[in-house]
Amino acid sequence: MKFTYNWLREFVDTPLTAEALAERLPMIGFEVESCQSLLPDLKAIVVGKVLVCENIPASDHLKRCEVNIGSATLNVVCGAPNVAVDQLVAVAPTGTRLPNGLTIEARKIFGVQSQGMICSEMELGLSDEHEGILVLNGQARVGQNFVDTLEQDWLFDIAVTPNRPDALGIIGIAREVGLITGAPLQLPKIKLRETGAPIEQLITIQIKDAEGCPRYAARIVQNIAIKSSPKWMRQRLNAVGVRAISNIVDVTNYVMMETGQPQHAFDYDLLEKDKIIVQRARAGEKFQTLDGQEHELLAEDVMICDGHRNVALAGVMGGLNSEVSDATKNILIECAHFNPLAVRRTAKRLGMTSEAGRRFERGTDPNGIPFAVNRAAQLMQDTAGGEIARGIAEVYPAPIKPTKITLRPKRVTHVLGGKVPSARMEKILTGLECKVSKKSAASWQVAAPTFRPDLTREIDLIEEIARIYGYDKFPEKLHSQVFVGGERNREEEALEKLRRAMTGLGFDEAITIDLISPKLAGLFLPEGGAVLPLINPLNEELSVLRPAVAATLLHSLAYNLNRKNRDVWLYETGAAFWKEPGKEICEEQRLAAIAVGAAENPNWLGKTRGYALPDLRGALEVLERVLLLPKLVFKPLTTHAYLEHGWEIFIGANRLGFAGKLQAEILKEYDVETDVFLFELRLQEVIASIDWQRTFRSIPKYPPVERDLAIIVDHDVPAEKIYAVIENASDHLLERLELFDLYTGKPIPAGKKSMAFALTFRADDRTLRDEEVELRQKNILDALGRECGAVLRT
Repeated sequence: MKFTYNWLREFVDTPLTAEALAERLPMIGFEVESCQSLLPDLKAIVVGKVLVCENIPASDHLKRCEVNIGSATLNVVCGAPNVAVDQLVAVAPTGTRLPNGLTIEARKIFGVQSQGMICSEMELGLSDEHEGILVLNGQARVGQNFVDTLEQDWLFDIAVTPNRPDALGIIGIAREVGLITGAPLQLPKIKLRETGAPIEQLITIQIKDAEGCPRYAARIVQNIAIKSSPKWMRQRLNAVGVRAISNIVDVTNYVMMETGQPQHAFDYDLLEKDKIIVQRARAGEKFQTLDGQEHELLAEDVMICDGHRNVALAGVMGGLNSEVSDATKNILIECAHFNPLAVRRTAKRLGMTSEAGRRFERGTDPNGIPFAVNRAAQLMQDTAGGEIARGIAEVYPAPIKPTKITLRPKRVTHVLGGKVPSARMEKILTGLECKVSKKSAASWQVAAPTFRPDLTREIDLIEEIARIYGYDKFPEKLHSQVFVGGERNREEEALEKLRRAMTGLGFDEAITIDLISPKLAGLFLPEGGAVLPLINPLNEELSVLRPAVAATLLHSLAYNLNRKNRDVWLYETGAAFWKEPGKEICEEQRLAAIAVGAAENPNWLGKTRGYALPDLRGALEVLERVLLLPKLVFKPLTTHAYLEHGWEIFIGANRLGFAGKLQAEILKEYDVETDVFLFELRLQEVIASIDWQRTFRSIPKYPPVERDLAIIVDHDVPAEKIYAVIENASDHLLERLELFDLYTGKPIPAGKKSMAFALTFRADDRTLRDEEVELRQKNILDALGRECGAVLRT
């Protein structure tokens, strides 16, 4: 928020200098990003008096002037049409460097020696005026330093937090300054000369969308003259970064900077049927805004219409079809309170930002509209003439009332750690324009003004009291408190154990936002499921809740891959959301992991191998052991929404989740061009399956017996089945089973594969004899032959 020191002082006669004010504002919550003098470096410019002014015969417009600057009389060639004898002017002698970078040099022009320049406002860096030289008033003295004739002013640029829309107007800042200095707030006095027709005869207002526009007001000024606004207004607008256009447009911007309430001026004669209608747009219709751009509208856009067509995008930009031009004679001033979310959504989608939109998006004061529209009408009449129609045309179907809050003085003392005198508290609250009523020792009833939407609770009022009273006035205390540590519950322990296990496997934890675009969400929906949209999303890309944790985890993966991180292993615990037909919203906590790149560190030759499905399964089997889960059962996927192939994972009859390789079509949506492997487990099922009863196992006393077994089976027999058959046939003596070789090709018959297993047998109470081991090998081979069609490889 930008404002000038002198502009601020019109509303509060603060005793603080600009420098002192810049130091005090941060203490009440307004960070001062800059405070700088508005005067350029004009130390070399002096006041001079024109003694002689005569035409140069060889030129049709240049004049030779003799100018007394006190210390000397200079010969100056000047081309300004308004230069004349006896004028007091600003003179730049030879050697002066002007704010625009030009250095004045002595030179001959049409045979006349020129020893300086008589300056215009633009050359002095004071304004854009360049039609003639700057003529000073009679109070200036010859030889005086020119900068001493100017009124000093400073430009402030302060940071305003989103919860303080009132501070986006100079009056709001002045109110705060008055609170810390004791100076009263002085609002401009409005005395309207309403000499026109009754406004009801000129315009009718109808609100068809009270949600999008809770209040709409208008005034009409007739028989105005479009011209440049006064110099003082242009200078102030230019100083705060607002481009001066014409008196009518400048007034709307000027009042916006004062009050924080944006307004829009329509050419009244271009409005058809003398109507203003506020309604939602028809999806697909086109509208051309003041910048000449044509936009396709959505049904969510709030529009201002006349009796026939759209004339403005509410709170965003006016239409080209009702633009104020040099030919405009009659003005309708729009002053309204629009729904901040509706304005933000439309402006963001169309990529249209403005000072007015910024204020509407944060929320304007619905009850400050009469003051703002009257102020604009008065300034328009002052700067453009004309007659103001009698009255305000307005629709306010459901008046927004101040929020009522109960404040307990004892609570103030308890929270702040020090007592604030009751009289001081009341003065602070009334200075904030809160109304205090029904006071008692126990509680006060406070009504917060509607320009402060952030004041809704008792603690908000306490914070305001502390902010204005001064945090430095409260004693510093070390608040001691005894914390009794509690035990973590099983779920917390399980999550901690799970995180340690995932970190041990080489995965990094990610925390992603659980919002995603509808397009991407649709790729991860379970069969028959529907997405859950937000009511008021920030944008289309973050408008629905994710139906799978992997959906947002992939964003993190893509982000890392785009930054040349080739080996990315990530995991996340979080919620997935969807809606099933005939059911309420489904929310499920999940563990998701995703991996791409190398499966292991390079060996001494610098070689490695890529991550693959067996690595994914191995990670899950490690989790099984670390978390003491029952045996995981992997069943091949037949179909899946976003996996190309992989497994469904079960514990008994309970479906735990799935694992596999992502479909290439989905990876294209994330701009990922490499194979990606993931698993996603139902977290509550995992936690519920953990065996918390630890059993003691002593270190083995007796030696193991190791055997190798190589078999030939059909190519489509899964290893999972072979593992199960071997374990069932070997009773409790089989300690370990490991597949160490898989081979196809000659001399193995076509359609067959060779699988070699390492078997480790051990007994807890004795050393096993060869006969016992051989018996179990025979049982295993017989079972493999019966159930898998396996034969011993010789």
